[in-house]
Amino acid sequence: MNKKIIALAVAAAVVSTSASAATVYQDGASKVTIGGRLAVRAEYTESVNDQDSTTKLENNSSRINFGFEHEMVPGWIAGAKAEWGYDALASGSQDFSNRLGNVYFLNEQVGTITLGKQWSTYYDITAWTDVFWIYGGEASGTYDGRANKDGHGDSGTGRANEALSYRKSINGLNIGVQYQFEGDDIDVGTTTTHREYGLQSALSYDFDFGISLGGAYSLTKYEGQADDKTWTLGALYQSDMLYVAGQYGQYENHTSVNGNLSGVTNKAGVSGVAENATGYEFIAAYLVNGGEYQVYGGYNGLEDDDSKAEYSYGLIGAAWTPGSMIFSAEYKLGVTDKDNLGNDSGADQFAVLARYNF
Repeated sequence: MNKKIIALAVAAAVVSTSASAATVYQDGASKVTIGGRLAVRAEYTESVNDQDSTTKLENNSSRINFGFEHEMVPGWIAGAKAEWGYDALASGSQDFSNRLGNVYFLNEQVGTITLGKQWSTYYDITAWTDVFWIYGGEASGTYDGRANKDGHGDSGTGRANEALSYRKSINGLNIGVQYQFEGDDIDVGTTTTHREYGLQSALSYDFDFGISLGGAYSLTKYEGQADDKTWTLGALYQSDMLYVAGQYGQYENHTSVNGNLSGVTNKAGVSGVAENATGYEFIAAYLVNGGEYQVYGGYNGLEDDDSKAEYSYGLIGAAWTPGSMIFSAEYKLGVTDKDNLGNDSGADQFAVLARYNF
């Protein structure tokens, strides 16, 4: 991912996908790191439609990763990254899920080439708003896709499967392109299909006074079905005390609108996703002591343009990040969760998070 974008996000200390890593071996040409996190959250969901309110304690995207780097020749670094998710609260046997697995080649003048399962170039832009510690990221198109399982990996908008990417930064201009190879068969409603190929591009510019502007586009070609298309525009401002970001996106045959289109076939003949949808995300955070203390608020809104399906909510939160620990509390308010007929099952939620980065 673009180095300057990562630096901005880490400095703001609000990026939910960040994780520390410890160097366990290093010599003049090679380095090995181990990192990850263990995270749990307690959540309260208000009663809705005569249903009782609920409380639960659950895993919150715990993971472990391994990194390897070696300087092949002067100026060229070869590396590998592998990451697995796990359930920190599992009482029985542990199932690990593959999150990342790639090799990359980095040269300061040439750029970075990455091959394998990786964060997409699309996410280079949508990462700016995917920064709440507990919730968020539902309206940017990042974690959506046509497949019933790991859709964003197959569509390439999140952690892209079978992907080849190239990234380069030139005097504040950040360029990213991505190609996805043919994928395996996936279930889509009552039939199966597979990805023939995927294409992505991202472009952004970092101004010296703390503002970044960018956009991304994604096209996934499926056998016998309408194309999956997304595009997004994003803006970011950050200073020592403020982090403000917004995103607007349009999605074609891509999003299920929080699962509210299950069993529905759209006009393009694709089951379970909106033919046309619109998404908005926004966050504003006030940071104290370099981000150790945070107060923030924002909004996620996703709408099917052709039906009444909608998922939206406002959010307020606060966090304390002493050392390797993160403690946060977030309240989702005004939650709307409508199916294609307009039936609303939205319920406000409150959650607290404890996370240890290692």
